[in-house]
Amino acid sequence: MSEKKAYDDRVVAFIDILGFEHILNATKIKTDQNQLIDDQDLIKDLYDVFMRIRDLMGVDEQVEGVAESRQVTQFSDSIVISFEISDEPLEFKYLLGELLHLTSELLKSEILIRGGISYGSLIHTDKVLFGTALVHAYMVESKAAVSPRIILPKSLFDKNNEYRKLLEYDDKSGREISNFLNKDEDDFYYIDYFDKCQKPELGIFVSDNEYIDHLKRLKVLIINGLRTNKPGLYSKYGWMKTKWNRTILKYKTIDECNILLADRRNDLAEYFSSEILIETSM
Repeated sequence: MSEKKAYDDRVVAFIDILGFEHILNATKIKTDQNQLIDDQDLIKDLYDVFMRIRDLMGVDEQVEGVAESRQVTQFSDSIVISFEISDEPLEFKYLLGELLHLTSELLKSEILIRGGISYGSLIHTDKVLFGTALVHAYMVESKAAVSPRIILPKSLFDKNNEYRKLLEYDDKSGREISNFLNKDEDDFYYIDYFDKCQKPELGIFVSDNEYIDHLKRLKVLIINGLRTNKPGLYSKYGWMKTKWNRTILKYKTIDECNILLADRRNDLAEYFSSEILIETSM
C-alpha cells in the first residue's frame, strides 16, 4: 500500500536542546598528553537523557489515549511532534502538558530546551517529515523564542475556534490551556514552568515539596548561568531570573499566602515567604 502523499493541516511543535554543542564538547576529556578521550560517565548520562526523552514523548511507542494522527520524530537534539489541527482540542492540551513535563524533567539534568509551536501544511509519517508548518515552527523556535521557552503565536488560537475557547475559559481543574500558558512581553504565549507548572493530575510535581525542589533547582541553575561572561547566554538566564523572581514575588503577597494557608499548603507558604530573590550578578 502506498503512503499518503498529500499535506495535512497540522499543529506542529519543534523542540531543541539549548547549548547542545557545549554538552557534546564536554563528553570529550583532554589528557595530560593533550589527547581527547571519551568521558564514558557523561556519555552514559546523555544517553539516558535521550532515552528518557523518547519515553516521555512516546517516540518508540504510541501513547495511550492520544489522537491517531499524532506523530513524534526525534533526531539528534531536536524533537518534532504533530497532529491534525481538526483533532479533539484535548490533544492540544495534552501536547502542552507533555512539553511542560519534558521541560521539568530535563531541568533535573540541568538541560534547557526551547521550542516553537505552529500550524499549517505538513506531511509527518514514520518515514517522511516536511512542510511549511515545520519550517515556521523551526523559525519560531530559532528566531523568536530566543530564551529557554516554548512559545506559540496567538494566530494559532485564531485558526481554531475550539482552541480559542480553551484559552479564554479558565477551569480550576488545571487542565485548560490558560493554566499552562503565560503571555510574554513580546505577545507570544509560552509554556510557564515557573508559576503554572504544578499539575498533580498529570503527574507533574504531585506534592508541594516536589514543586519547591523544582523552584530551588531553577534558582541554582539561574545563579550559575548568570555568572557567564557571554552576553547572549546571560540574557537567556536573565529572562529566567525575571520569571523566577516574579513567581516568588506573586506568592509573597499576603492574599496569595493566605490562600495557600487556607488550603493547608503550609510548606509552600513558608517557602515563598522566606525565599530570597535572585540579584543581577554580571
